[in-house]
Order: sequence, then structure tokens, then C-alpha cells
Amino acid sequence: MQLTYVDYIVILIYTILMVLLGYVAKRKVKNIEDYFAGGKKVPWWMAAISHHMSGYSAFAFVGHATVAYMSGFSIWTFFAVPIFIAMIIGAQVWAPKWVKLNVVTPVEYLEERFNLKTRQLFAWSGIGIKFIDEGVKLYSLAVIVHVITGFPMEATIIVCGFVTMFYIMFGGLWATMLTDFAQFIVQFGASFILVYAVLKTVGGWTKMWDSLPPGHASLFSDAISPWFMIVYLFVIILSYNGGTWGLAQRFYSIGKPGDAKKAAILSACLYLVYPIAIYIPIWSARLIIGDIANPEQAYVLVAEKLLSQISPGMIGLFVSAIFAATMSMISADLNSLAAVFTKDIYHRTINENATEKKLVMVGMISTIVFGVLTIVSALITINMSGAFNTMVEWYAAILGPVSIPLLFGMVFKRPTWRGAIYSWAAGFAAFVFAKYIIPMITGEQTSFAFYTGLELAVSFSVFYFEGFINKQSPETKTKVEKLFNKIK
Repeated sequence: MQLTYVDYIVILIYTILMVLLGYVAKRKVKNIEDYFAGGKKVPWWMAAISHHMSGYSAFAFVGHATVAYMSGFSIWTFFAVPIFIAMIIGAQVWAPKWVKLNVVTPVEYLEERFNLKTRQLFAWSGIGIKFIDEGVKLYSLAVIVHVITGFPMEATIIVCGFVTMFYIMFGGLWATMLTDFAQFIVQFGASFILVYAVLKTVGGWTKMWDSLPPGHASLFSDAISPWFMIVYLFVIILSYNGGTWGLAQRFYSIGKPGDAKKAAILSACLYLVYPIAIYIPIWSARLIIGDIANPEQAYVLVAEKLLSQISPGMIGLFVSAIFAATMSMISADLNSLAAVFTKDIYHRTINENATEKKLVMVGMISTIVFGVLTIVSALITINMSGAFNTMVEWYAAILGPVSIPLLFGMVFKRPTWRGAIYSWAAGFAAFVFAKYIIPMITGEQTSFAFYTGLELAVSFSVFYFEGFINKQSPETKTKVEKLFNKIK
């Protein structure tokens, strides 16, 4: 894809805008609650848009392209529908509870629910999982931008990483919210223009499907098993309702439980509708481009052909939209990582007497540190064969055991701190057994659905049934009852 000087100007303007919004957001930061929770004053519609923007990366434009190109409409059923279901469930179960907990970090309430060592375990292990995840996201963006523009991957990682780190460092969660809203407008604008051009070229929605191979309009694909969909749905429920810390922030940064519920429902609707705009160019690629040797490039090739004919700078807007998708995810995660380190580790165990000013400073410094580590992780991934797949596997391995006690600890009263910690350990052990030990014994690799499903089943079972084995002390039972009365 050839970029003109106008495209470069558009990308530069976009980058400067993100930095300026971060600096403007600094005015809203007076204390640690402002920095990490938006002062609990974030409008519900803005939180919903931010939740939506933080829930997928540039990988959706390219990583899903092969399935969308080969299978057709079923990619929407696979990707969008599970998130919609997860968020509708979350609107009823978790979103209002996050507000009622009145926390500044996602793991803060674990001390009240269980004890301090549980809070510390989940803080440290959660930081580990997000560190892996951040490197994967930034590396994925670099791969995509390199394919689109030819930019060196190293340069993309460094520039994107530092720009994101810079605006979050100044403005905290408010910077993330404001930039997510701006990025939503950029991405929506670029997608709308491209979808309009695509449908005009192919003769409309109905004619597009009539012209595609038989079966492309089907809701389901035989390539995806029901068991895989069940496991995938459970992972999505955990991740989008708070297992991914940055997404939990979008709820507890809202002041009213009812508004958090509305935010979850709006986010669900955005996840249901917007992916169609991503997939239309991919579905139509056969009709506009012809047969494509590498389907991953379907979206890019269609965008290159059509946008370049519309107006100078449109390719630059498209590249900015790709940046926006990943920068939103990274900014959300960096802020939540810094929040957990600052409040759950530094403030709770290192310096309990730290002033608000000191905590904000620690938050800014930890944002820089985690940002640099993310950049380094992504750069290392470039030179390590197989590292990307391994990192993705380990992210899946730790997500369940970290998320299940976190989310279901506010649903079930019976489990004790032992259930939370045993669940964490048992889930991780189940993953290692299913992913590595079984293949060593049988000589055959296990599937994602098998090792992730086993891990989730073991982790959840240990957490839930432990509460029927070990009884809470009277003091603990009173404390738990008080917590549940607060969030009911």
C-alpha cells in the first residue's frame, strides 16, 4: 500500500490529537480516584464506547479475515454474538456490582471478600498475564501495519507504544476515555466510508450475498464445533465483564449502578453491529479483488483499492483507524496495570501513608515502566520464533484462574480464601497437564477447546465446591454478608 504525503499528514494529525487529548485530560486529575477511576464521574455512554473500543484490536481487521473470507457470515456469529451475550449477562450480573463495590482497582475488593494474601496473589498474577497480553497486542499491530504500509515493525512498536504511554501518563483514565471516544469517531468514519464504497461497488447488500459462493450467508460453520463455542463463550464472559481489568474499569468509573447496566447494554449492541462494518469489505473481497492467495490481506486490499479512489488522505485515515483499534486496548490495560500496582501493591503493602499526590506520581511512573516493558516485550517477540503463539496460549492459561474467583467472588458467598487460591492453582495446573503433559504421553497435541475447557471447569469447580467443604469463621461470615448487602 502506497502512502502519499497527505496520508502521512493525516496520521500525524491523528497522533498529535491523541497526545493533546491526554494532556487536556490532566486537568481532571486531582487525586488517585480521578487518575484510575475517572472520579466515578464518567458518563455511561462514554464508558460504553470506551468498553467497546477497548474490547478488540487491529487483529479483528486482519486476524479474522481468513475465516470471514473463507466462511462468510458465520464469522459474525462466532465473534460478535458471544460478546453480545456476555455483555447482556454482565449487564444483569456484574456491571452494577462493580459500581456498588466502590473500588479504584479491580482486585481491591478481594481483601474484603477473602483476605490480603488473596488480593496480593491476584494482583501479581494479573499483572503477569496483562504484561504478556500487552506485548502480543503491540506485536500484532506492528505486523498488521507492516503489511499495510511497509513501516518497519520496530518503529511501529516504539512509536505506538510511546504515544499511548504518553497520553495515559498525563491524563490517566480520563485520557483513555477521551481518546477512546475520538478513536471511535475516527474508526467509525473510516469504516462507514469504506462500507459505503464497497456496497456501491458490488451492487448492495443482497446482491453481494447472491454473488458469493453457496453457504457464505449461513449463520453457522461446520468448522467450529459446539464445544469450542461453549468454551469460547465462557472465556468471553470472563474477559469482557472484568477478567480483563481495563474493561472492569469502564463500569466502576460510572457513578450509578443503573448507568453501568446501560453502559453494558450499549456496549453489547455496539459489539453486535459494528463487526459487520469490519467484515463487509472482507466478504466482498472476492467480488472486488478476485481470488486472494493470502486471505488475511483481504480487508487491506479492498481498502487500498477503494479508498485511494475517493480522496487524498483516505488511506491515512484508514491506517489511523487501525492504530485506534489497538491503542484503545493498550491504553485501557496500561492504566489498569498501573492502578493495581499503585493501590494494591505499593499503597497496601509498601507505603500505606502515601499522600494522594504521591500515589498519583507512583501511578504515572508505573505507567511509564509498564509501557516500556510492553514495548520491550513486543520487540523481543519479533525475534523469537513461536513466541507469539506461546504468549497467546499462556494468556488463555492464566485468564480463567485469575478471573473466576474475581468475578464469582461477588456472586457466591460460600467460597473462602482457600477456594480462591486453590482455584487459581488448580486451574493453572489443569492447563499445564492438558496442554503439555498429555501430549508428552500420547504424542498428540490437544486442542484449545480441550485444554482451556478443562482448565475453566477445574478452576470453577474447585472455587464453587470449596465453599461446601470449608466453613467461614463467624467474623468472616459477617464481613462477607456486609459486602453482599452492599452489592445486592
